[in-house]
Amino acid sequence: MMSTRESESVEIIVLCGGGSSSEREISLRSGKNVYRMCQQSFPTQMVILNEDALPAEVAHAKDSIVFPVTLGEFGEDGGLQTLLESAGLTFVGSDAKASALCMNKFAAKQVLSANGVRVPDGIKFTKQNMPTTTSLIETLGSDLFLKPNAKGSSLGASVISSKEELVSALSEIGDGEYVVERMIHGIDLTVAVLDGVALEVVEILPKHGFLDYDNKYVPGKSDRICPAKIPPNVAKEAKAVAESAFQNMGCRDWARMDFVMEKSGKLFFLETNTIPGMTDSSFFPISAAAVGIDLPTLVAKLVRMAASRRR
Repeated sequence: MMSTRESESVEIIVLCGGGSSSEREISLRSGKNVYRMCQQSFPTQMVILNEDALPAEVAHAKDSIVFPVTLGEFGEDGGLQTLLESAGLTFVGSDAKASALCMNKFAAKQVLSANGVRVPDGIKFTKQNMPTTTSLIETLGSDLFLKPNAKGSSLGASVISSKEELVSALSEIGDGEYVVERMIHGIDLTVAVLDGVALEVVEILPKHGFLDYDNKYVPGKSDRICPAKIPPNVAKEAKAVAESAFQNMGCRDWARMDFVMEKSGKLFFLETNTIPGMTDSSFFPISAAAVGIDLPTLVAKLVRMAASRRR
């Protein structure tokens, strides 16, 4: 394992931008934040990913540690991680296999459900093999949530409360896989996991509508409460499930687990983010701060975890 002095002498490449990802804007904002924090402890450069490929200056930087802050498609789904591994580079975060699994919402829920985790009932489909609205309603009810299977930040998601809305939503889907789930009404919760240990539970309260892209990232659109004002037994369960999910899906270094809690207190797992947002209002830094880990300390810890894997 590298000593602190050795790790601080290694250059850090903060890779951000997400290429063609629909989450590029948040990647850039998060990447700039991580870059500023890295500079406080390490020699650092920032490289912006403008296409779905590994830039040459990164591929050849064998002595550097890469810190991907690349949310969404290619950057978070195992595509970028596969290239980093093929180039023999050390990087922060989950490997290609775990990244691909976690980005595939339906497959990830199947893994966790098999390990006793409560997840919403759902059906995966494409435009070419779309189920009928009648069969969906008979199976899941008319109160539904539709979303792409492999995108983050609630992009492309919609809340459905009638057969007419379902017909309209299905008529607008594009290529790729989609998931429709039974809508779970309740309180949105998220738990940051750092090196396998759950931090504090964050409660997210959108002021209008559901927890969509704007309510996640636009300041003032939602309130964040940390620690969450939920029963202690639910908070304990959320942390335990988050740690179990982190392990069962093979995550590494860090991840963020999203849940919803029904009024009864029943907890449902929603999804995993293997590269959490790192803007000033992002959930992971809020969760970490609640247990006394500020942003510079968090970033330095992530870099040192990656550095410990270098040969």
